[in-house]
Amino acid sequence: MKKQLFLLTLMAGALCADAATLVNKYGTDTEVCDPVLIYTGGLAKRADWTQARNIRPYLTHGYADGSRDWFYDAFIYNETEWTDNAAGETRVLVNAGGGQKPAVKADWDAYFDQVFNKDLPALDKQISTWKETLGEPRLRHKVIIGIPFACKDGRDTPKQCEWKKFNFGTIDGVDMNFANIEHRIIAGKYAVDEVLRRFEAGNFKNFDLAGIYCPEETMYTVGDFVRDINDYAHSKNLHTYWVPYWANNDQYALEWEKYGFDICYRQPNYFFYATPLPTKRQLRECIEISKQYGCGLELEFETSNPSNALNETSPAYHQRLVDYIDYFEQYGVWAESGVAHYGGSKGYIDMASSPDPVNQATMDRLANLVRERQKRFAGIADSPELPQVPFAFAGEGKIVISGAPEAAVYTLSGMAVFHGEGTFECAPGIYIATDGRGRSVKVAVR
Repeated sequence: MKKQLFLLTLMAGALCADAATLVNKYGTDTEVCDPVLIYTGGLAKRADWTQARNIRPYLTHGYADGSRDWFYDAFIYNETEWTDNAAGETRVLVNAGGGQKPAVKADWDAYFDQVFNKDLPALDKQISTWKETLGEPRLRHKVIIGIPFACKDGRDTPKQCEWKKFNFGTIDGVDMNFANIEHRIIAGKYAVDEVLRRFEAGNFKNFDLAGIYCPEETMYTVGDFVRDINDYAHSKNLHTYWVPYWANNDQYALEWEKYGFDICYRQPNYFFYATPLPTKRQLRECIEISKQYGCGLELEFETSNPSNALNETSPAYHQRLVDYIDYFEQYGVWAESGVAHYGGSKGYIDMASSPDPVNQATMDRLANLVRERQKRFAGIADSPELPQVPFAFAGEGKIVISGAPEAAVYTLSGMAVFHGEGTFECAPGIYIATDGRGRSVKVAVR
């Protein structure tokens, strides 16, 4: 019976793949170039991102020749579980299998407290500090915030989670019952609103809010309501991001646009321990299929056993990281595609602290590829002497954008107010205008 169900699942996936749109072009995003995932706060193995030494290897890279430069331009802060120390219980912020205890609203709020009260202020401070040494970055930094989703409950059904009422808490005076799909949507919109409210209150100086991220790696649980949440995020001028896993997930991943995502970065899952180990064919097929259906790719490694990319621990697993870099180069991913970057909980920290010269060489190569990608994204030529033609002009009650079709204008607190070219009416005040290619100017509207 299980074999029959598995075959039916594969057939359904194939039919969905046939129904998806073939574009033969990798997916890209207009807001970010190379985002890196930052897992925060929910589990003991996570790094403390308020520590300068921990965020530094993600924000800047130290090359073997002693030089240092900016590294990633965007950071996806997210978490999948939250530990309630008082209750001695870990609960899930997104469903990922059977037998789970779903997070309650207090867990959602504690996660947001971690991100907005601790992690982002520390990032803002570190960018300011490094600007004193490195100058302005090629691209203004962005953050993408993973939001919790309504979860099925597996407390009393160890192998099968269900939508049912549990003591989640209230939102706007309504006692949430996730057996009701409307309540799942209400909860998702609450998460989006919390991201916006807290980001506005943070008054961060060195980065903008690009959008929200869905930490659920398939649509099996959230597929019937995620579109409503993504549409709501779009109504707030936020982009939506998703990174689905590889195996038996085509029926969802190749239909990513149907769920309202702006970009889907596909995980090859070639790096990770499995029996048997994935072959290079899996890596190649993921790249090729991603291009056929307009997906970006994710570069993956981690430094926790048994899948440990540190060369001094496992040269074979380190080579798997190198295989990603090589294949991305061979198939035009670095030149044409959006790329998300995953290093587990502390991968970049461990790489930066390792004395192994092979690790250093690999990370130098990766950082240089990211640097060149950012230059292309920002429209920076090899020559440092670029003509600075004005593109944003302030008038009385308006801003005029000319010659910059990818421009965006933000309030000083980082809220996007409009995109593109033209004349836009706005309230008096100070705004930041970016041309989408690395330049930004401050304009004062009377």
